Parts: sequence; C-alpha cells; structure tokens
Amino acid sequence: MEIENWESAGALPLLYGELKQLGLESNVAELEAFGFTVVPPDKVGPPEFHLEVKEAVERVVADRFGSLDTHIDRWDNVNDQLRFLIWEDPIFEKVTYNPAGLGLVQYLLGTNCILSLVNAWVKGPGERRTGIHGDYLDPTRDALPPININANVHLMLTDYSKDDGAISFLPGSHRWRRQATPPESKYWADKAHAVEAQAGSMVIWGNHTWHGSYPKTTPGVRMTLQCEYMRPRFQPQEPFRETVTQEALDRNPVRFAGLVDVYAPFPFGKNDRIMDERQLDAPPGTGHDQPAEKYCSLFDTEPAKGRVTLRPQYDYFAHDGLMAWERYAAYGERVRSKREAAAGNR
Repeated sequence: MEIENWESAGALPLLYGELKQLGLESNVAELEAFGFTVVPPDKVGPPEFHLEVKEAVERVVADRFGSLDTHIDRWDNVNDQLRFLIWEDPIFEKVTYNPAGLGLVQYLLGTNCILSLVNAWVKGPGERRTGIHGDYLDPTRDALPPININANVHLMLTDYSKDDGAISFLPGSHRWRRQATPPESKYWADKAHAVEAQAGSMVIWGNHTWHGSYPKTTPGVRMTLQCEYMRPRFQPQEPFRETVTQEALDRNPVRFAGLVDVYAPFPFGKNDRIMDERQLDAPPGTGHDQPAEKYCSLFDTEPAKGRVTLRPQYDYFAHDGLMAWERYAAYGERVRSKREAAAGNR
C-alpha cells in the first residue's frame, strides 16, 4: 500500500515513513501483537554510542555510591535505580531523542509525547528482582484506558540474558488492560519471557504490558538506561521543565524542547490557558497538538541554537479582563492569519 499524507491520519503517515526508513516496521508489528519489541544495536546507533552512555552511568554510580572497581560488593543483592540523571551528562539528553526509541514511542503515544523520567537501573548478583506489573500506576483495577498513557525505552548497557537478570515480559498481556494482582504476579514471575539481547539494544513497551525481571546469578552488574515518555496531559515523574537550561535547549534539536515541555499551554492561571505569541510561533515538535504541519522529523538532529527558549515566568494571578471565549477567538484569529500568510508564501 502506498502511504500518503492523509489529513485524517494527522502526523502518523510522516512518522510511519520514517520508521520504514529505519527498518522498524516489524517492531511496530511486534508492539501491536505482543506488547513489547527489541531493537538490535545496529538500528540504535554505532557501538560507541551505548559505550559512552555506559561510561557516563558508571561515573554517576561512582559519584553517588563509589566506583564499581572498588565498591562492587555494594551491589550484591541490590536492584537499584539512579534517579534524575538527565543533566549529569549531555549523552543522556541524546538518548531521549534517539530515532529508533523515540520513533516507536511516538507510535504508541503520539508525536506530541513528552518526557517523564530518565534514570538508570543497576543490578548486582543475588535474589533481587522486579515483580510482574504494568506501568499504568492508577491503583483502581478498571482504570486502564485502551490507549497507552506512558511508554518505556530501555537502552541495554550490558548483555542481557535470564542468568544476567534480564527484564521479562508476558507477551500479549497488553490486551488484558488491567494491573496484575499479587497472586498473578507471583504465578507469572518464573514463567515470563526473559529478553535475550546484546548491549546496545533497546527494548520498548507500553504501559499495558506486564513485565518484571529475573534475579542475576552471574558476577558483575547489569546496567540499563531508562527513558519513560507520556502523553502531555499527565504528570511527569521528574522536573525537566523546571530544571532545563537555555544551554541544554541550544545544544539539542528542537524536538528536545518538546520532550521537556517548555511550550506547554498548562497549568491554568486566572487568565485561563496560556495562549501567547510564543506558543503560536513554536517550532514543530514542541506543542501539544499532532497535525502533520507540526511534525518534527526523527532525523532533525541539528542543534536548536536559539530557535527554542525557556518557559517564561507567567503571573498566574494576573487577569486581563477578557472572558475565555474572547481569548480563544483572538488566538484563533492569529492562528488563521498565520496559516494564510504561510500559504501565500509557498
């Protein structure tokens, strides 16, 4: 079938075309059929990419807990997370918009998804494991909507196998649309499929898929960098918008500004939703909508260098005397004028 830029499909045809260029069609099918997929290292990046990420994680481990060379015993029977890594090294920023990982996540969540967390998992030998669960953390059993709300990318920094304490999945469980009960978690713990993959691979899944991990029975540590993404109306787990710097925005592509959500229309103040010229002029990939004209290519890796800016300090207590419908009408008129001007320049 020839894929066209169908208006009814929004930005999806553009995204799908780029996923085809990356050779990820089978990964899309695996996400649909089984709820998770593994991208091999050659489709993630050159070998030095994951090695650079691994070295950066090891530096963070040394800073927070002591060097792995001299404090390796600290990780015996430990399966720990290193939180809020993103600003520790610029290489972590680059992982968030890796074309393979971000492309498949955008297929699950939409091309306007934002970043929720960036952390690393470090696991040593012992009995520690992650129990079987889904990632939609609303505790009510019937609360899982049919669409994915959040999705994960794990960049494997060491080889993965069952003996190495690999992550594990219940293929097809994404269709059950509920959280695992404690008895189910126990039942499936040793029946789940262990991911066997080389260092440099990526595993991607949506929040519906039940997963866990096996204990590590081999020496050394298992290491993973985790990036979680979410639909923009939900609460991120880490404060990227509040902590990003202009220097970080400048050195990364425009889409990174969208991932850290510096052009968000929320939260509300007395003036209702923030709708200003800054949002109107925001580059593709930075807003909360998904039409084709707002699509940002996965291959746009040019540093933004001033094309995006930090979120202003809005006065949420101020009110300009306008009713909400007046503000929406004025904003809509500016949008129409901008589109007409753009069409006239083609």
